[in-house]
Amino acid sequence: MSRISLRLFLCLGVVGAPLAHAVDFEKQIRPILTKNCYECHSETRKKEKAGYVFDNLDRFAKSIGVNLAIEPGNPGESTFYDVLTNPDAKHHMPPKGSLGQSDLDNIRKWISEGARFDDKAPKLAMKKDLPPIMKWTNSDGRSIKAGFGGVEGDQVIFKMPTGQLVKYPIAKLSPESQKLVKECAE
Repeated sequence: MSRISLRLFLCLGVVGAPLAHAVDFEKQIRPILTKNCYECHSETRKKEKAGYVFDNLDRFAKSIGVNLAIEPGNPGESTFYDVLTNPDAKHHMPPKGSLGQSDLDNIRKWISEGARFDDKAPKLAMKKDLPPIMKWTNSDGRSIKAGFGGVEGDQVIFKMPTGQLVKYPIAKLSPESQKLVKECAE
């Protein structure tokens, strides 16, 4: 087997094979969130601090993606992970103390593995080559400097340099920026 064939075989084998010790969201991550986060981030408890809820997976999933709170495959770029692990973070969580090391390790591994709720779900497409700040132009010709955070319906999600997520109507962007949204979302 040639060296290239061997590499391709190994890559396909690793990508196609289930992870031997993959973190199970339902068994390992949800209990951490339930115990430590639902008090402030739960639809059921009617607490949605900072707009985050972790007990509604459809809403929680909107925080997962390139330039969002959880960067699949990259805990070091995930604000979510930073506020859990960095005691000096502006909004360290949980507010009263810290998670145990095994909980932090499981969350780090879950993010590294793609931050999926179901190990059978397809991995989220990640564009690692997008710059953190891009130049966008609205239909009035005004410049917007922000990262690409995804698309939700007819709106693009901009990640502002401050970390704030802002939804902006795609129709109000210049044709060039509308094309850029499509390219980034592919």
